[in-house]
Amino acid sequence: MDKVGTTYILNRVATYLLVGSLLLFMSCQSASQRETSSGKATASQNDYFPAKAVPVHAKHFTVSYHGNYKVVKTQAELRSYEGNDHEDQQDVLVLVQRGTPAPALTGELTGATIIPIPAQRIAVNLESSEDFLTELGAKDRIVAVGGLISYDDTLRQKAQSGAIGQIGYSWLQPPNVEVLLKRQTDLFLMLLANLDYKSSLAKCRQLGIPTAPDFNWAEEHYLGQAEWIKYYALFLNAEAQANALFADIEQHVTDIKKQVAAQPAKPTAIWGYYAGKDRWIIHRKSVETELMADAGLINVFGNPAGPLRNSGEPMTAEQLLQEGKTAQHWIIGDIHSAALPAATLLNTMQAWRTGQLYHNFKRSKPKANAYDWYGMAVVWPDRVLADLVKLTHPGLLPDHQLYFMDVFDKTTKFPVEGGEL
Repeated sequence: MDKVGTTYILNRVATYLLVGSLLLFMSCQSASQRETSSGKATASQNDYFPAKAVPVHAKHFTVSYHGNYKVVKTQAELRSYEGNDHEDQQDVLVLVQRGTPAPALTGELTGATIIPIPAQRIAVNLESSEDFLTELGAKDRIVAVGGLISYDDTLRQKAQSGAIGQIGYSWLQPPNVEVLLKRQTDLFLMLLANLDYKSSLAKCRQLGIPTAPDFNWAEEHYLGQAEWIKYYALFLNAEAQANALFADIEQHVTDIKKQVAAQPAKPTAIWGYYAGKDRWIIHRKSVETELMADAGLINVFGNPAGPLRNSGEPMTAEQLLQEGKTAQHWIIGDIHSAALPAATLLNTMQAWRTGQLYHNFKRSKPKANAYDWYGMAVVWPDRVLADLVKLTHPGLLPDHQLYFMDVFDKTTKFPVEGGEL
């Protein structure tokens, strides 16, 4: 064969090899694309969350399920502690099952925050958050709390020893991001109630701390607050457990309300405490007033059409006496806030004279400044309702043992330190 023929053959072979290589590359690439596409499709089509949470009483969060991820939306109106500034805060979270692909953040997911689940290292900045996690069996996943006033001795001791971090309580200060980073937090459940601290949410996320807002404080009904256990469960894939726990609470409330409804009379009552300097904090529209209503009590200061004020509303002694002096029952409330005023004022109150006085700090550890009213009472409102009914309707619930509330002792003016359940 001559030189030209040989060159021709070699060129043809080279061409075949090149074409073959290109076809093989394209085939492999196509297969890889199909595999990737198939993997995403399989992940989105598989139902990783067979148990679903559906909030009924809670009005400030929603959730929808999409195979390997959940879309969680929260909303609340934030107000500044000082001044009249307020702003509607809306947030969208995409909770993605670990090891599966996240969806594209387009459409309604534009700007959403992605959080891998289930969370393993969790930080919180409120006592009730600790208890929601405890009820879900995730107390050992807590790596940081607000501070040193946990009612749970184990958590408080861990915070004291440095075994878990302290990031500051939500009502008093923004979170300490350095502690969150040091503790390698993979979920910060941030109770956000102050407009002044709104920037902390964005800051945490900018630093790579997966942060989810908690707005249970904005709920109008105590069952709405308690139902936030389902929200916490979303980050743990513990919906089945949360549904069962809340169903028991809801059923207990229903049973108690049925017994109360059969009572022929509704006693009058007030719920409020002394804050010092002739200033009382009285509940007019709050979760406490909902408890009073469901306990068959007439709140003489009730204002159903007014604004929600879960922390109560200020009132002078003159205003208190004007309408409250004939109330049959008095839940004297936050009795560690300030020393009570002179007996001359208190004796003008019928409930004080007759001794139909109650407090809500039975489970208290004053030396530690720890009060379970701010923790488990939020999680177990059915027990609070049962306490209130037993105290104000002595013939009802004879077998119920008081948990969070008790008779107020006028001689000591403070509750005796309580024990564990």
